[in-house]
Amino acid sequence: MTTVSESGQWTTAYAAALADPAGTLPFLPQPETFRDQTVSQLVRLRRGGGRLRLALSNEFGRDPLVLDAVTAGRPGPPSRDGRDRPVPATLHGRARWRIPPGETAVSDPVGLAVAAGEDLLVNCYTAGSAAPSAFLAAAQRTGYAVPGHQVGRAGHGQPHPFPSLYWVTRVLTDAPADGPVVVAFGDSITRGDGTTVDAEQRYPDQLQARLRAAGQPGAVVLNAGLGGNRLLRPVVGPPMTGRFDRDVLAVPEASHVIIMGGINDLGLPGLLGEPRPAAGEIIDGLFGLARRAAGHGIQPVLGTITPILGRYAFLSAPGNEDIRRAVNQAIRRQREWPAADFAVAVADPADPARLAPAFDSGDGVHPSDAGARALAAAVDLSLFASRPS
Repeated sequence: MTTVSESGQWTTAYAAALADPAGTLPFLPQPETFRDQTVSQLVRLRRGGGRLRLALSNEFGRDPLVLDAVTAGRPGPPSRDGRDRPVPATLHGRARWRIPPGETAVSDPVGLAVAAGEDLLVNCYTAGSAAPSAFLAAAQRTGYAVPGHQVGRAGHGQPHPFPSLYWVTRVLTDAPADGPVVVAFGDSITRGDGTTVDAEQRYPDQLQARLRAAGQPGAVVLNAGLGGNRLLRPVVGPPMTGRFDRDVLAVPEASHVIIMGGINDLGLPGLLGEPRPAAGEIIDGLFGLARRAAGHGIQPVLGTITPILGRYAFLSAPGNEDIRRAVNQAIRRQREWPAADFAVAVADPADPARLAPAFDSGDGVHPSDAGARALAAAVDLSLFASRPS
């Protein structure tokens, strides 16, 4: 099967960091299996093009992922002349996809012209049973499953909404990169948990809007955030150190990466009965990712860890705040790479260990829409004026 990195000169218009459903934490949306259903999912494209390709993942599957029909199209009813009808996305000329365990497949080129900022509707029909196999528990977009084969037809039956993203890991287009391509790499803060669902208010969304408003219409910001993900050890998906190749280095046109992580390394050990890493281990992990990026010609930007003293006792356990401060101090003091001080951007000035009320989504940890805007505003746009040498 074709892998994403082998797909030629196509560039990335959408990316999602998917995880193993078997590692889903109990407080996250749980994975679902689909049987004789059409699964409809919307993704927002970051660049346009005259044709596109879909990359569907069975990375963590134990069995082949079989999809009997896949289409790409625009949301809403098709126009009367039929120009907006969903277009079949075939795999090696066949309507039926069969993706072996552990692999990702990329469709044949799909003749559908798209524009940056458009939503793309991806429909997948399974006549039998399709396991989650690779999914994003909280995607901040609502998907729907309806009974039977509804691909390319008027929907019938009661739609079942779900909050996660299944299988869709990339959308590629035939347009060349004509501006900075920034990968926002992190956990749920990057993914956008706490922002308004279906409103595209996450900090990477806001950063792309800032770049385009500043005169970079070709700028692309890809969201490689994964809620619950840790920097150093697996739980929700591979750790950040383990998925960096897949989600950053495998984007050939990537020019910059913003690296923010460590919150879950502090909080989850208390829930899972594991030892908590020391500040030096987190610092080494973050700096190691920056070195890997720089070694591949990608400009790293290090982000400080945002406040953690909210309603989650496992995050506010004794000692965690001291480690967070030590990590952030190390990021601010180093001079090898630029930094974005996300912590200061959203902290309460009267109590920097906590989110400012105006930026709090309600749990004391995840920024709201306004908080996401503050995170985006903390990134110096002059960093993206040119690709690093």
